[in-house]
Amino acid sequence: MIHCTNDFFNKAAKEIRNTYFPNENHGTTQNINYQTVTNTLELFNNGCLTYRQLIGRLSKDCNDTTEKLHTIIKNYVVSFGSYEYKPSKN
Repeated sequence: MIHCTNDFFNKAAKEIRNTYFPNENHGTTQNINYQTVTNTLELFNNGCLTYRQLIGRLSKDCNDTTEKLHTIIKNYVVSFGSYEYKPSKN
């Protein structure tokens, strides 16, 4: 079982927004990828997505590799338990 840090959603969202969407205004942006990233992080935070799904969706919406997104997100995971993430080759 994966255990995340306290306030995972806000911490991870802030870093991803600063990295991939630095010029977007959270309250008024019309960027669909920005909104999808926020929704994806919220779904994972609420237990609706697996870690692999989270990284895959973020990779698609941020237009970056799964390895780079895993590098960001793993900073906010306390323990992966017995799970071992293996980045896809895209």
